[in-house]
Amino acid sequence: MNWLASVGILLGIALLIFLAYRGVSILIIGPVTALLIIVTNRMDLMPSLFTGPKSYMAGVGNFVMSYFVIFILGAILGKYLEDSKATVSIANSVLKLTGRSNPFAVMVAVVIIGALLTFGGVNIFIVIFTIVALSRPLFREMNIPWHLLLAPLVLGCATFTMTMFPGSPSIQNVIPTALGTTLTAASLMGIVTSIAVLAFGLMYIKWQLKVALDKGEQYEITAADGVAGGNDENIPSLIASLTPMVVLIAIILVGSAMKISNIIVPALLVSVIVAAVVLNKHIPNQMGTLNAGALNAMGPTVFTAAAVGVGIVAAAAPGFQTILDVFAKLPGGALVQMSVITGFLAAVTGSSTGALGIVIPLFGKAWLATGVNPAVIHRVVAIAAGGLSCMPHCGVVFALMTITGLNHKQCYKHIFWIGMVGGVVALIVALLMAVLFY
Repeated sequence: MNWLASVGILLGIALLIFLAYRGVSILIIGPVTALLIIVTNRMDLMPSLFTGPKSYMAGVGNFVMSYFVIFILGAILGKYLEDSKATVSIANSVLKLTGRSNPFAVMVAVVIIGALLTFGGVNIFIVIFTIVALSRPLFREMNIPWHLLLAPLVLGCATFTMTMFPGSPSIQNVIPTALGTTLTAASLMGIVTSIAVLAFGLMYIKWQLKVALDKGEQYEITAADGVAGGNDENIPSLIASLTPMVVLIAIILVGSAMKISNIIVPALLVSVIVAAVVLNKHIPNQMGTLNAGALNAMGPTVFTAAAVGVGIVAAAAPGFQTILDVFAKLPGGALVQMSVITGFLAAVTGSSTGALGIVIPLFGKAWLATGVNPAVIHRVVAIAAGGLSCMPHCGVVFALMTITGLNHKQCYKHIFWIGMVGGVVALIVALLMAVLFY
């Protein structure tokens, strides 16, 4: 019966992926998948779905309660940078350095722009819109196949700045601080893994660019081709544009060094205030920007929470213990176990945030009890969650495809190689470093 229950969990994952491919919202997929797991594991329906401490709704509610403020402040900061055209100023400055005539240089610029914006705390959805708007005319002008944009976009936005580089304000780097660590946990490991994934990603981009050009691929008009880049009128200076992000990063670094818990909240709050003041003359409507920023936080928070709810139910199911028993027998001890469990849950939910929101409260204390350095646990689980979450049913994957006008067949391979394979490369490097240096 335990194996049948485990099969029910795997069927739930398969259903999650299938319905996601069919375009069904995670708000529908979440409860349906949770219900399938509950039924196949013979769990009590009402307590498991609605009322219990480990129910689907409890998982959704607890995640929203814990992280909604961070999502709101991050979205408002991103909206200030977007409405003031600070993002355009930053992008144009980077492109001046790389030039606009070399295809590979422009793709590297996309990586740099994405990294600067996401490390600066800008919401990833805003970063995607900004980069797509700026990249489309460049790709059209140089006749670069449009699907190649996904490789540098994912490399810059959803790899090292999300889970690896020390001090990142990303939610994936915030959640593991519940272990008693800071945002700069395992700094050397974070820097080395960042270099590894960057090297891997840039080699992949150069290879795919050559393959596409050798095959005679050209830029083709897509459904989203009407998206236009921002103009250069009334944009703030580079210094003004970078100031809110510099303040954010500085507060995070100083606060982390002082071991101030949950430093991300005051850091984001101060950065929002700085953005409102420094970029004031470039923002047409302060109240409109505030309101729109707050609304921008709703979707990512609720969608992620809906995925977390599925993971909470799966983790509470009897069949999950059978799966964990198998993982516990894997060679390599706690480091391998935490990598596999976190990666498994990231794949189940299609969400790195969702996976971390599950494993830290459920397994954090047990992993700490093994004697593994808390900073190592922080960095390893973050990297594992980031890489293995790049599944076809991931919400960000659908956002990328919707905004670029592409589909899974055209571009998912780039997301897979950069996000998932690159993430696994970084995870292997992290595990080796954990054994040799920590």
